[in-house]
Amino acid sequence: MKLPIRDEFFEQIKSGKKEVEYRDAHITFVNEKTKETITKPVIGVCLRSKIMLPKILQKSGMFDDETIIQFLLG
Repeated sequence: MKLPIRDEFFEQIKSGKKEVEYRDAHITFVNEKTKETITKPVIGVCLRSKIMLPKILQKSGMFDDETIIQFLLG
């Protein structure tokens, strides 16, 4: 996941002085084919081990990390 961040906050994270990040609780999805967008509120978040995902998602190549963020959409 890549998130833009102000230089001052980037430097705080880099130096270990900032350990918590806050963001708006929504995700805007962009259709790769049509470029249509839809924004949905995030109403819950969980961390899951990749091994807990359905096999089709485990083998999809979508994830680089072993820990996955699961967003519950409203």
